[in-house]
Amino acid sequence: MQSLFNSAIFSYLKFIYLFIFTLAPILAKADELANTLQIHSISEETKSIKKHRLKKLIEHMNSGQENLKHQCRFESEISIPPTQKKIYLTFDDGPEPGQTEHILEVLNKYHVPATFFMIGEKVELHPSLVKLVRQSPLASIGNHSWSHPNFHDILEEKQVLEIEKSSALFFQITDQLLFRYPYGNSSCESNQLLKSRNYKIIGWHIDSCDWAFDHKGSVDLKEALSCGVLPQNRNNFFQHVISTVQAHNGGIILMHEIHPNTLNQLDALVQKLLDDGFSFGILGEDESKVFFH
Repeated sequence: MQSLFNSAIFSYLKFIYLFIFTLAPILAKADELANTLQIHSISEETKSIKKHRLKKLIEHMNSGQENLKHQCRFESEISIPPTQKKIYLTFDDGPEPGQTEHILEVLNKYHVPATFFMIGEKVELHPSLVKLVRQSPLASIGNHSWSHPNFHDILEEKQVLEIEKSSALFFQITDQLLFRYPYGNSSCESNQLLKSRNYKIIGWHIDSCDWAFDHKGSVDLKEALSCGVLPQNRNNFFQHVISTVQAHNGGIILMHEIHPNTLNQLDALVQKLLDDGFSFGILGEDESKVFFH
């Protein structure tokens, strides 16, 4: 009986040992990954973008442009008009498994360049995708913060952490010092820090509004107003992008890796823009530097 008892105790202790040193770290890592994915789920990110864009519209309606400029609220806004008939594709919120590869395939198919503004914690999570982008002669990488917060909603200490932590990682993977604020929302303090690190702040001329159009390709009135979608294009993502590019006669286009409208329509959009006589450049070339903050 004593022998059986000792055997049971030994088996129990062995299980505890295995759990502490083997299973527990694995489960902790799985939980960490799950939390990371939850933070950047498409549905949650879409809700967040819609909320912040509506707040931005309200701010513009209630505050003077000089006041907003003085407070450094929206560094995403570019006052200099685009270079005629030239487009700069940009993709935010990656890298994203499946999506990043698809975008690279389209770029290779048409031999057009693009810049990927990546989130630091996703770079850490998907190093193989980062490697694919780095290996492409058509792609460059920019910094999109560490965890994609709204800089209007976080304290200066947190803003510094977002910039410093992401910079430490991005300095290892790219020599392009390009930074795009999440949601385009900035602060004077973070602008000063970025410029002290020799970053160039990148906005956009054209918002594809891929976040606003639902899976059926429609956008409701509120999002259409906040994103500038014309009434005739509320059920046509493709035509919204094309007509906005034509109205601007080119410029920096904001798209997202995580939104299916971009993934589904990218091939057709690039083909149409090439057919219409637009050329494609990459951020960092001399012509594009006039748009940098």
